[in-house]
Amino acid sequence: MPLAATPMLPLQWLQPQWLWLLLALAVPLLIHLIRRSRPRQITFAAAQWLLPRQQRRWNRFVLRDRLLLLLRLMLVTLLAFLLAQPLLNSDTQAREDVLLVDPRIQASALDEFLVQHPQLKQMFWLQPEPLAITAPRPAPQDIWRVLSHLSTGETFRRAHILLLDAENPSGHSTLQVSPNWQWHQIADTAAPAASELPRIALAGDAPAWLQPAMEELREKLGSGLSFITDSDIETLMGGSTTTRPHWLIYDTAGPLPAALQSFVREGGLLITDQRVRWDAVDNFTSLDSQPAAEAAPVARGSWLRYKQDWHSAPFYQQGTLPELLWQQWSAQDWQLQFRSRSHWSVDNRPEIPVPDDRVTQYREIPLDRWLLILIALLLLLERGIALSRRDTGAVTAAGDKSHE
Repeated sequence: MPLAATPMLPLQWLQPQWLWLLLALAVPLLIHLIRRSRPRQITFAAAQWLLPRQQRRWNRFVLRDRLLLLLRLMLVTLLAFLLAQPLLNSDTQAREDVLLVDPRIQASALDEFLVQHPQLKQMFWLQPEPLAITAPRPAPQDIWRVLSHLSTGETFRRAHILLLDAENPSGHSTLQVSPNWQWHQIADTAAPAASELPRIALAGDAPAWLQPAMEELREKLGSGLSFITDSDIETLMGGSTTTRPHWLIYDTAGPLPAALQSFVREGGLLITDQRVRWDAVDNFTSLDSQPAAEAAPVARGSWLRYKQDWHSAPFYQQGTLPELLWQQWSAQDWQLQFRSRSHWSVDNRPEIPVPDDRVTQYREIPLDRWLLILIALLLLLERGIALSRRDTGAVTAAGDKSHE
């Protein structure tokens, strides 16, 4: 089995404080400035016409060999960046002193946790694009989706995850996590939120089977199920958001009133039979359930329409009618479906670890390798130019002595 080539390790043993070496850029600059041209006296046979010429001041600073100066400045700059690679790489390489904080956690609980974990130096809000903890507290996100997104990145591959000890809704896809994450949780001191059942209202006439069916559903689901029998549409639609119904049963044949059309567009569920018309909606999909019905999405809401007159005996003469109706109605309430998703906690995570070969690499080849190669090439070029000019100067000096 062939041995794999050992990759060149980055210079992590060096200190990031080597960036001060950039001050050494002044050294070659000073050398080139302080070097003075050696004055030589040249005697002319007839130089009378040159006498008015201003004499050159030989004692001033002269910048010579600009190409060599540029090469040496580049060498010092690259050397400083090479020695400071641990600092420059810190933004893209995974670190173990990073904490991702659930925005639902209160500041006092977070401070107490940080006192117990002083090794954590960098704190970020748990977001698809994590923000520093000093930024304003963001709104809570879908933790399932956020964790799956961060698990495929390199920056937070070894982070600590701090979540509120609460039931978190599951997502529709698999929960992906990094196997290197370290999980923490803080107890949720808030009272558990009571499960919210939809508020159901009736507008118009009521079919004979509706009241007995609602009483049976209230016995099974609890007294939290609200059923409003006020037939005045304006009264129903004019209430506050805390009293307006989620589901509306409409039992008046003919065109659908404009107020109820607005109710559906704003996210409500409208339940009717085939006698109600709304000409602007024709994108119905048949449901694979009984009683036979069809549904159509309308803006943020939905319209559930039964295919027959629900006053007829074949519709309501079914032993399990309340259960069948509840299944059909709740399936069309998208917000209720979202709240009714299965839940997970830190102690019970339905996760799939993301292997290292699926992690997005921000830098495939370490920058140190390219810096070393570039420094070596520039050093060879600088030495070659310097030695060639030194040899040229020596030959010129020897020629001057031979003429003397």
